[in-house]
Amino acid sequence: MGMNPQIMLDEVGSLPVVLDPVTAGRLLGMSRTTTYRHLKAGTFPAPAYRVGRSWHIPTAGVLLHLGLDPNTLLECGCGARRNEHQEADLGR
Repeated sequence: MGMNPQIMLDEVGSLPVVLDPVTAGRLLGMSRTTTYRHLKAGTFPAPAYRVGRSWHIPTAGVLLHLGLDPNTLLECGCGARRNEHQEADLGR
């Protein structure tokens, strides 16, 4: 079984708002099996929600667990726009 390539910090801004379990686990350095074991046991280190037969894991929760503030990322990749107050805070 091959190892998944690491996700680099500059790629974090292009992540979707909600992650699939494999991607979320990859960000946390977990294998697919370990990720699903934690999800099933309710011990996954970030918020995770069961929707039908699928798991949805908010990217923000994973980033916070890693000590990264999702609010400081300039390009979140989610299509959300900053408001004029946030733009002023950034000196734009």
